[in-house]
Amino acid sequence: MGVTRKTAFLCIIAITFFVMACYIAMLNGHVLASATKLSTSFRQFASDALRNAPRPHGKRRISCTEITQIVFIKTHKTASTTTNSVFQRFGYNRSLAFALPKHGHHFDEQQPFSHRKLQYQRPPGNQSAHFNIIASHMTYNRPELDKVVPNATYITIIRSPVKRFESAFAFFKYASEVGLNKRENALKEFMKEPDKYVNKIGGRKGVFLRNGMSVILGFDHRFHDNDSAINEMIDRLDRELDLVLISDYFDESLVLLKKALCWKLDDLLYISKFIRTDSKRYPISKSVAKKILKWNKADVKLYEHFNQTFWKKVHSYGTDFYEDVREYRTRLQEFQEDCVEMNKTERTSGRVYKPLMKANASAECRLALIDNGQFHDMLKQEAAENYNLTKHQKLLMQTKYTRHSSFPHKG
Repeated sequence: MGVTRKTAFLCIIAITFFVMACYIAMLNGHVLASATKLSTSFRQFASDALRNAPRPHGKRRISCTEITQIVFIKTHKTASTTTNSVFQRFGYNRSLAFALPKHGHHFDEQQPFSHRKLQYQRPPGNQSAHFNIIASHMTYNRPELDKVVPNATYITIIRSPVKRFESAFAFFKYASEVGLNKRENALKEFMKEPDKYVNKIGGRKGVFLRNGMSVILGFDHRFHDNDSAINEMIDRLDRELDLVLISDYFDESLVLLKKALCWKLDDLLYISKFIRTDSKRYPISKSVAKKILKWNKADVKLYEHFNQTFWKKVHSYGTDFYEDVREYRTRLQEFQEDCVEMNKTERTSGRVYKPLMKANASAECRLALIDNGQFHDMLKQEAAENYNLTKHQKLLMQTKYTRHSSFPHKG
């Protein structure tokens, strides 16, 4: 009997422990399942949050459409011709319609731009009612330009005033114009009495020597020293221009242009066509530089203002701006190495050289190396031929626009 009771007691204890163990196991199972479920939910939440979280501005993939309505105001001696070659190649490869001057590759810069100075008032081949691009030398006049290229993005380029002035003084041979070409440093001599010498220069050259960038951008050259007129000009340009490039930061400028126009980096590749010889450069002392800045007050204020807006645009571009600049420079170097003989040039005149194109250079390379005047001539020739097409040919052109055989083109 004692053994039976003892055995029963042990059984009860064993059963009790078994029940408790099962309960604990069941409880732990619920906790583990809940924890697992919570962990899985958190991972999903974290994944969704990471995927949907705002990214740095530059890293976002923003859907946009490339802009093809463009007005580019070329300023003198600011890398504007190299910049223009980018617009020319882009427009040519897409069969866009260029608004061209009647004569040469300049509009009359002594007068504000007028649509009446166009070679043709409408694009050839009935492509559209309006032109897509105007990028020839002209004096900025917004109302008239809007008639030619409506809904356009307006772009120009500027340069450090001292560097630009020295380049213009040499390029346009101002020393010869004022009888200083035999002086050891004609620019230094000129800046001793600039007002005296500039009066000897007539026509277009005289107008664009002082504050040359501002005058091209519509500034009245009679108010060179008028602060109110200068500030009014800058305020107007700040409202009307979409992007002001700076040639002192050329590659950075083109990356900003990529974003502004929703283009690809490959659309912005270029080859500098003219390299000025060192012997044709004027040395500039600090005292001469100071005189240049004082005499070109409007250009100085223009540059200072848009230099500030330039870096604001860089900041708003996003965290990958400099990554894009590095990528662009890599692609640019590859493109140039494919197109030209590196470190080899050929003389085009007594003062400039141009890169030597490789014998096996691609059509895209040849297109990039065509100079501004040649490009204008070919586009004008093509436009003239298109205007002389028969009605049947014009009808065909509406569905398939054929390019002139003398142009390089992509496959």
